[in-house]
Amino acid sequence: MRVTQKLLFGNFMRDVNKNRSEAGQIQSDLSSGRSVRVPSQDPVSFQRARITQENIRKEQQFQDNIDNGLRQGRLAQDKLGKMIDGLIEIKELTVRGSSDSYGAKDRESMADQIQGLKVTLANSLNLSYGDRYLFAGTNSDQQPFEVDDVTGNVTNNSNATGPIIKAGDGVNIEFSVTGSELANTASGDLFVVLNDLEQAFRNNDQATINNYLGSMDNVIEHVTDLTSKLGNNINRMEYMFEQYESSKITQNADVSKLVDTDFAEAFSEMQRNQVAYESAMAVHSTMFNNTLLDYL
Repeated sequence: MRVTQKLLFGNFMRDVNKNRSEAGQIQSDLSSGRSVRVPSQDPVSFQRARITQENIRKEQQFQDNIDNGLRQGRLAQDKLGKMIDGLIEIKELTVRGSSDSYGAKDRESMADQIQGLKVTLANSLNLSYGDRYLFAGTNSDQQPFEVDDVTGNVTNNSNATGPIIKAGDGVNIEFSVTGSELANTASGDLFVVLNDLEQAFRNNDQATINNYLGSMDNVIEHVTDLTSKLGNNINRMEYMFEQYESSKITQNADVSKLVDTDFAEAFSEMQRNQVAYESAMAVHSTMFNNTLLDYL
């Protein structure tokens, strides 16, 4: 094969154009931060990255749901804790009222205290978050408890269906308890028990007051059990939130590995490409600057 000037020049231009094309690709990778921007660059990596990104978005929505549920659940848990404190205070009044040390006037005063605590408990369960009542069940737009100012009776408008958040595929978690659950104790309706206890104090009925000691134990245990149940659900949500956070970090790293530019490698390739280009131009100036006089 005869090697002519035309053949040498053609090879030179092909190599230079290839070098420029590689330089352009490296420059684009560095400026965009992405080594795979369209499917044609790497179909497999592009598809895997898209699938992983979609999964990240889905898990982010679950994480947002959990975050919202945690805020409401912690509010409800705090309110239940204070409710238990109020019931314990009523239990202490019941213990005192069952003693021979107190008379009718004392028990009347205690009845007023029980009434005040009862109203406070009922009103505390009307806790709202945004436009929903946390203890209303699925009747979240309706105030769950109403106190009659005349009779002191408490009307329960809630239902037994707890509010839930979707924490994952097929995973629903209740983030509060319902007023119906709270009121339904082993000794009967919670507020009916408190009403009857209050009336026993007003009647100065020491024997009946004494009988309500066990009822108050049942009521306190009932609310405590529901608070523990809510606490377990809050722990579940916290655990799942952390799991999603860890998963997000891992999956973002996977996406980066698939489509993001490896800057250390890209800078190394850029330097290699620059050296190759400068070498090619040096060879060109040496080989193609000769004239006919150089051969005479």
